[in-house]
Amino acid sequence: MKLSRNIIPAAIVMIGLTVAGCKNTSGTIVKTDHETGESTIAAENARLAHHVVVTSTTYDEVNGVKRVNITMASKSNKRLRVDYRISWFDANGMELDPQTKTYRNLILEGHDAVTVTGVANSPAAVSSKLRVRETEQAE
Repeated sequence: MKLSRNIIPAAIVMIGLTVAGCKNTSGTIVKTDHETGESTIAAENARLAHHVVVTSTTYDEVNGVKRVNITMASKSNKRLRVDYRISWFDANGMELDPQTKTYRNLILEGHDAVTVTGVANSPAAVSSKLRVRETEQAE
């Protein structure tokens, strides 16, 4: 009897830790092909997609390297904290210098729009990918 009294609370704690550890860290992904001009948006997190929308994607070239500008808007009344990262890829789809691309924090005020800009670190870059995730999910 004493054994079952100890096992049940331990099992409840383990289940709670398992559920708490299983967070959806996916977010919104914007892929831009700078050769064709095609942009695709994939919202992999329904909660984030409900609060943040990508309104425009533009790209150009500066001093021989590609640059992308992506505008995101908040659909919420509240302040949102998100993390974003822009990665660059060559013609073979290989990520260029992935070690230097860390997530950056961004605060979106209620119903506000923010434009994030990424500049390729190599002239070999032909496409970019923006990843957006909720800050509390990343922690």
